[in-house]
Amino acid sequence: MNQATPQPELLAATPCASLIHVAGDLIVRFEANPVHPLARMFAQTFADSLATDVAARSTRDTVAAPNIIVRDEAAPLKIMADGQRVDAREPITDHVALLFPSTDWMIAVTALSKDGEPLGSQRDVEAAAKALTLLGYDDWTLASDKVYERHVIDRRYHAPAADKNLYPNLPLSDWYWTSTAAPWSAESAFYVLLHFGNVNYYPRYYSGFGLACRRARQ
Repeated sequence: MNQATPQPELLAATPCASLIHVAGDLIVRFEANPVHPLARMFAQTFADSLATDVAARSTRDTVAAPNIIVRDEAAPLKIMADGQRVDAREPITDHVALLFPSTDWMIAVTALSKDGEPLGSQRDVEAAAKALTLLGYDDWTLASDKVYERHVIDRRYHAPAADKNLYPNLPLSDWYWTSTAAPWSAESAFYVLLHFGNVNYYPRYYSGFGLACRRARQ
């Protein structure tokens, strides 16, 4: 008796929910094959592979991205004529003053002079600093030797011994008077020779330039 030819077993239709995979900004929707649960396994494998690839590309992009410069809160700021404050590392050189947050000193970057020439004496330089009105302030004074040492003199340079990005237009035909009197001579005061960054003292009646400064949070 002939037997009927075996028929292949039909796969039972098993409905299953759609698979949604989220990877970064990419949303991938997989419709599972209703014919067999193996479809869901394939869809999940594909989704995992895609997620791994997206993560790898994201890591590569992050490593290759340029660094973002974050301003150091203690670093100096350039003050523009309109009062705007700019990170001192910016290459602009038309600022009128510098602010040093670490000490609260604000320093005018234009030398005290008479039409670009040295003033007649240390006392004349002091008077010019007190007469200065800049950025709406009128409480400027002649910088002391300590202010020069900490915020002006930079012996990595010469002619001038200062950072030209901070102090772009300092004349060098004479020295710069400070407000610091010589302890051993009431008629003498300290000066700064900015060509090389030397500090010394001379009688007050010699001519010279100067830099005005003020406390920023007085």
